[in-house]
Amino acid sequence: MSFVPEELSLVVSSDPDAGAINVSEDGSYFEVQLDGEGIQIPRDAINVNVSVEESTVWWVVPNIIEGQNDKLYIFGDNDQGGQELFVIIIPQGLYDLPGLNTAILTQLESAGARTVDGNGDGLPLLQLGADGATQKVRIRFNYANVYIDFQPAETPREILGFNAEQYGPYAGAPLSILAPNTAAFNTVNYFLIHSDLVNKGIRFNNRYNQTIAQVLIDVAPGSQIVSTPFNPARCNGQELAGSKRTNLRFWLTDDKQRLVNTNGEYFTARIVVHYTRPMVVQ
Repeated sequence: MSFVPEELSLVVSSDPDAGAINVSEDGSYFEVQLDGEGIQIPRDAINVNVSVEESTVWWVVPNIIEGQNDKLYIFGDNDQGGQELFVIIIPQGLYDLPGLNTAILTQLESAGARTVDGNGDGLPLLQLGADGATQKVRIRFNYANVYIDFQPAETPREILGFNAEQYGPYAGAPLSILAPNTAAFNTVNYFLIHSDLVNKGIRFNNRYNQTIAQVLIDVAPGSQIVSTPFNPARCNGQELAGSKRTNLRFWLTDDKQRLVNTNGEYFTARIVVHYTRPMVVQ
């Protein structure tokens, strides 16, 4: 008796136009309903395993989320010579520090905040900057009456590294203050693709959660990750032998096992089921 290697390949996508069904509102979960006989692995198959040989995920998971951490409360001069509290709403998205600083300044200007100093030079109420040595954020207060309030829960204080406090006003402005905590813009370190094709999948520390692939983030925000691992992990799928599968489930999480918001983009995976079959040689 000899053993013959065989394999079965399929590409799955969370795009409804490509056949995905029951897609979750955040885009992290979908199902595929297979036509005909679906997936059938012979009952006598041995060494059945599942691997993801290629996957695509868009690196657009927001770190500023509507209704959660999208508001800033900044007090200072307006462009009419008065003073007011500006409630800035940052559009949901994936931001780095320069991008977030630009978004805040744009919203302040649109709200009528002061944008020039006494000499007529461009100078907003405040500015965000990076302290590279400490990985912390600096806030520069350009006028003595300016303060920013991080006490409300819906502020991005954790991303910026500030505590739930009011900072300012500072009589010695212009001056800069350093956040007490390290910035946390990278809320996702890598992605995990899961599927009910396997009962266990890749071990995550001491647990199994049907993980079939790890997708590393190696592109700039707003770009598509194309993962083609040189040696993709093979997950034991012996339970597929002798079974018939016509419905498959897939979901995408971050490194903390949290379902992610794909921000309207789709993720895909090219999956291969490997197995061997005994063959009687006469």
